[in-house]
Amino acid sequence: MSYAIIGFGDIGQALAKAFARNGIEVSVATTRDPASFASDAAAIGPEVIPKTLAEAVEADVIFLAVRFESHPDVAKARARAWPTAPNPTIA
Repeated sequence: MSYAIIGFGDIGQALAKAFARNGIEVSVATTRDPASFASDAAAIGPEVIPKTLAEAVEADVIFLAVRFESHPDVAKARARAWPTAPNPTIA
């Protein structure tokens, strides 16, 4: 089974740390180029793999860790039922 976290802010990174602590590989993605957050992912552990959004949505299980108003953009990448952890931060 493959896992992905869309969003790599506080909530996305907390989820990634939980996966890494348990030795489970997880992809992380944002709308940015994966190289822009690769060092943050590497700092968490080798189980955390930065990918593009298009690559990450191919995972079997996808966690949304984005602001509520951003989720329609992510949903366009692939239509599925998703467990979510919307970020309550208001800009």
